[in-house]
Amino acid sequence: MRTFFPSLRTALALAAAALAAGPALALDLSWSGFGTLGWAQSNRDYRIERSIDDEGTAERDTVFGLQLDARLAEQWTATVQLRAAESLQKDRRWDLTPTWAFVAWRPSDDWLLRLGRMRLPLYLYSELLDVGATHDLARLPTEMYSIAPSNEFDGLAATRTWGLGEDELALDVYGGRARTTARFWSRDGAERRRPAGANFVDVDVQLFGGALTLRRADALWRASVHHVRTSQSDGTKMPVTLPWVELAPGVGFYKTDNSIPYGPALSQVSAITNLIFTLGVEQRFAEHWRVAAEFARDIQRDTELGSNTAGGYVALFREFETVTPYVAWSKLRSTRGTREWYRRLTEGGLPPGLPGAEQIAAGQRLTAETIWAADQRALALGASWNLGSGHKLKAEWKRTHIGQMSRLIDTPAGADTIHDTHVDVWSLDYNFAY
Repeated sequence: MRTFFPSLRTALALAAAALAAGPALALDLSWSGFGTLGWAQSNRDYRIERSIDDEGTAERDTVFGLQLDARLAEQWTATVQLRAAESLQKDRRWDLTPTWAFVAWRPSDDWLLRLGRMRLPLYLYSELLDVGATHDLARLPTEMYSIAPSNEFDGLAATRTWGLGEDELALDVYGGRARTTARFWSRDGAERRRPAGANFVDVDVQLFGGALTLRRADALWRASVHHVRTSQSDGTKMPVTLPWVELAPGVGFYKTDNSIPYGPALSQVSAITNLIFTLGVEQRFAEHWRVAAEFARDIQRDTELGSNTAGGYVALFREFETVTPYVAWSKLRSTRGTREWYRRLTEGGLPPGLPGAEQIAAGQRLTAETIWAADQRALALGASWNLGSGHKLKAEWKRTHIGQMSRLIDTPAGADTIHDTHVDVWSLDYNFAY
C-alpha cells in the first residue's frame, strides 16, 4: 500500500492560491521578518560545523527570513515563510527555500489542523530556530541541534490544547515525509565511489511522531518521540554490518563493497529506522535567573553503522536589565559500538605491500566517514544585549573538546582523524525581528 502525504508543491499551490485571492476575498494579511548577521572564527585551519575555520565566516550563522500570514475565513489561515541561508546541497552557497507553507483549520479553540510544510516539533525551540532575537544564546548548541539534516517536513499535523488555569498543555501529532540532503565529508575519497571533500546525498525520509508541550508563565516543558525511516533517493542500499575477511592469521580487512571479490556478500537494507526521544525545559527559578536544558536520544535500528547518539546541553542565564550573560555546557556522543566501528575502519589495515591494500583502506575510511560518529563536549560563555524593538547583539566564546572523533569536523586530506584536542570558536551576531 502506498502511503500518501501531501507534497510541498501541493501546499505551495494551496497557499499561493489563497494569497493570490487576497484582494477578491478581502483577506486579513500580515507579514513579519527576521534575520541574523553573524560572524564566527576558530583557532584551527580545518573547518568545524561545515564552514568555521581560522579565516572566519559569515555563512554559519547568517540567515534572513520573511513570513506572510493570511486569514482566509473565521477558521482558516495560510502561512508561507521563506528563508535565505547556507545551502543544504552545496558548500559556499546560499539557497532561498520555503520553510513553512501550510493551510490551517481551527474548528475550535482547542483544535488546530494543518496541511503542508511545517517545522518538526523536535526541540524546545523548534518553532524559533532561525529567529535569534527570541532567545539569548548566540548559537543553539550544535551538540543538541544537529540530530536531523532538515527540520521541516511535508505532511499533516494535528494539535489539541487544554487550558489548565493559567497554564496550557498542547499535544502535537504529525506524519509526513521530507526530501532533504545529507552532507558527508571524505578526507581522501575513494576511487569510483566518492570524491574527496564534501559529498551531498539526497535522502527520502518518512516520519511520524508527537510532542507534548507545557507552557507556564515561568516555564516551558517539551517531551517528544519520533519514528524516522530514511532511504537514499537513488535507491542505494546501506550495509547492516561489515564482514571480516581474514587473509592470514591476524591479517585481514572489513569488506565494505560487494565489488571486492573476497568474503561473503554484504547484508544490506534499502532503508534504516531511527527512534528519537527528546526532553527539554526552560525554567525561571529565581528573580533574574533561569535555566534551559535539553536531551536527545537517537536510537539506530537496522544497521550497526548509522547515527546512534545521545546529546544535550544545560545553560544558565542571569539577567541584568538589557544584558544577559550565560554559560552553557553541551555534549554529543555516539554509543560505544558506533565509536568502535569508526576506530576499526580508520585504524590499522592491511600491510602496505599487499596488492589492493591502499584501495581497501580507502574504502574502509570512506565507510567510517558515513557513520556520523561523534565524541565531543563543549563549554560556552556568552552574553546577549537587548537593543530594544526586536534587536539583539550577541557575543560568545565556545571551546569544544574532541575525544575520539567528531562528524562535525572536516578532517584535512591525508591527515589522521582529528582527536583528543579542542577547538575555540568566537562568534558575534546581530539579530532582528519585526
